[in-house]
Amino acid sequence: MKHEILIYNKTKRWVPEKLIKSVILKTLGFLKIKQPVELAVLIVDRNEIKKLNNFWKGKNQIVDELSFGLNSRPSAGGMKFAKDNNGVLELGEIVINVNKISDRSYLSKILVHSLLHLLGYHHEKSRKEAKKTEQLEEKILKYLKI
Repeated sequence: MKHEILIYNKTKRWVPEKLIKSVILKTLGFLKIKQPVELAVLIVDRNEIKKLNNFWKGKNQIVDELSFGLNSRPSAGGMKFAKDNNGVLELGEIVINVNKISDRSYLSKILVHSLLHLLGYHHEKSRKEAKKTEQLEEKILKYLKI
């Protein structure tokens, strides 16, 4: 089974679907994730991302992206960010502000950043974890030639 990346454009603007899929697939390859993954990328306007950010995170502001792990929940071994369902790693959803898709380089950075969140990498918990995540993000972007 191959990776399944679903892209939903909730706007009237054109979305570079090939670029989105390519960045995600190459990032998964760099991270040596061979297990099939499922994830969705949702493109929304600035008002919708603001509503989502307010509803889910309690922050009434427009952001570039949001990441929602499909099955994020505490577990005995710490936080579990994805669920293995019959050999498929269900990651969740990346929501992107449509105003950020015109710059291919920046869109790629957003995708890498969001995908790392879905895989359990974070920068909010500690400086050490932030540095580790930022270094990995930089390595991936260099690999992608961005």
